[in-house]
Amino acid sequence: MTKAGDARRAAVVARAMDVASTDGFEGLTFGGVAETSGVKKSALQVLFGTKEALQLATLDGTLRVWREQVHRSAERRPEGLAQLRALMDAWVEYLPTFKGGCPFIAAASELDSRSGPVRDAVAHAVEQGQEVVRRQIALATRLGELPAHTDVDQLAYELHALLLKANHDLQLFGHADSLTRARTAIDRLLAT
Repeated sequence: MTKAGDARRAAVVARAMDVASTDGFEGLTFGGVAETSGVKKSALQVLFGTKEALQLATLDGTLRVWREQVHRSAERRPEGLAQLRALMDAWVEYLPTFKGGCPFIAAASELDSRSGPVRDAVAHAVEQGQEVVRRQIALATRLGELPAHTDVDQLAYELHALLLKANHDLQLFGHADSLTRARTAIDRLLAT
């Protein structure tokens, strides 16, 4: 693909991430993206080939945004509890990045009972995020920054649940304080 084609594809993916966050990944169609991006449906078909390829490119774009805003941001802090706190804070900040909230949360709910490459890509991305959290919890425990009896999987579960609840309350109810409540709950869980 040419540089112009790559740039056009990146611009479409940027718009498609917002579409997916509001309309879901099944709602991510060439027609819908064409309507909102100003790129003709036929041009989108040339750029992506199939709806599935568009969905996968959108997931990949969303993962890049998450890595930049959440993971790389937190990596600037020392590993262990400091990085875990930074990771969770950045993740809470990330939740309203897209118009409809976190596309991974929406996609996980939408696609959890289906099969196929898009569902598998969502599951893999979510698992990657959870693994980053588990790794920092385990390290903080080994370093003595969290209690020695810390159940790594349970704490990771609880932290992830708080993110889901914050996204839910922000998107479904418009509760502006949901992010503050999530931070308060995270601070309680990570208090040493």
